[in-house]
Amino acid sequence: MTAFRPHRRSVLGASALAAMGLLAACSTSTTGKSGGSDGGGAGGGQNTMWYWPEGFDEKIISAVQEKFPEAGFSQVIQGGDFKQKLQTTLQAKSGLPAITGIKGEDIAFFKSVPEYFVDLNTLGAEDKKGEYLDWKWEQATTTDGKQLGIPIDIGPTALFYRFDVFEEAGLPADPTELGEAITEWDALFEMGKKLQEKDSETYLLRNLAGVFDYARRQSGKAFIDESGTFIGAEEHVRHAWDLAVSAHEMGINAALDSNTADTAAMVASGKLPADFGASWHLADLIVDAPDTSGKWHVTTHPGEATNQGGSFLGIPEGGTEDPELALEIIFEILSAQNLATEYTHSGNFPANIGSFDTPEVTGEVEFLGGQVASEVFSAAAEHVRPLFEDSRDGTVGAPFWAQLTEVEASGKDPETAWNDAVKEATRLAEQNGVKVD
Repeated sequence: MTAFRPHRRSVLGASALAAMGLLAACSTSTTGKSGGSDGGGAGGGQNTMWYWPEGFDEKIISAVQEKFPEAGFSQVIQGGDFKQKLQTTLQAKSGLPAITGIKGEDIAFFKSVPEYFVDLNTLGAEDKKGEYLDWKWEQATTTDGKQLGIPIDIGPTALFYRFDVFEEAGLPADPTELGEAITEWDALFEMGKKLQEKDSETYLLRNLAGVFDYARRQSGKAFIDESGTFIGAEEHVRHAWDLAVSAHEMGINAALDSNTADTAAMVASGKLPADFGASWHLADLIVDAPDTSGKWHVTTHPGEATNQGGSFLGIPEGGTEDPELALEIIFEILSAQNLATEYTHSGNFPANIGSFDTPEVTGEVEFLGGQVASEVFSAAAEHVRPLFEDSRDGTVGAPFWAQLTEVEASGKDPETAWNDAVKEATRLAEQNGVKVD
């Protein structure tokens, strides 16, 4: 049975109680240095790898050190704003690591400055492409074919739910039956109404932002298209907005911010018995509601599968005198078996296809009532619709989330909120060099 150690967005393992004692130990790597700015690289003669506080499993790091004893490899944990620290170091061209993690939410930005990274295809990386999910590989590929990173993990999304609460409300509780019953968003929302009829203080949705984001991602589009043109006022965004608003009008939205004490209390009490998330979201649920172990299942959510998160390993330009060796180390870290091990360590679902059938990934999950969760996530992974993202999407799209918050928190008229969101997003697009038709 696969058991997970809870560390929010991170470490998974044997049991909730045992894991909580490991949280501090997981904040730094015993195989590298904590914090600091010395990257090693060409100047230091060390094959250091920068990573954020979650870190790779120590077993993986130790195995790599044993396989490459002369490389001087170590994992260096960088706290704080990882993107900012990496960006500053790349620009300074000093203290560079030989290898660095690149977060999925930052890859669009770093693709806009590809000169800071080694094109891994010049080292033969493309020969290994078939071992990884193609859509995730392509997320780190520039428009002119440079490969900036090798995929570590993915975040195929699903619906986590309390099957005991659903059963009490007369709703489908079996993962397959529920998944088949909620292929459309409206069907899921109707279940939210039934939960409310059973208990007026029980809500199906955490907040409107979640519905909006998932529905928008299902279109395969964001707020800026491949030509650098603003598309935030188009049908795919409006459809996602209308779905979120309909949930608000049905009264099935708890209007809760994520990662707060109020949210944790609602999850723990069963008053928020369902939540969207990627595989790593299981760790959030374990942290928020450890006493509910065995009462959860996971199934497909309405519409197409989307991806939330998933990072890469790349090689900074000038960070090492031996980029070929650095790439060998990367592929060793990201082998099928090592990423299967990392899944039990962090809950991050592997991007290496060979990991899918390993015992670590296919094991039953105790917190999910003994369900084989990987069956849901691997199926979703194979059908994720790729999403084009521009580095300016976050800035341009922010007004839509802000206005949805106004709708759910203060009752702002949804149509007025939409118009205000489009107006502000258009202004930000023009201000940031995005074409506006």
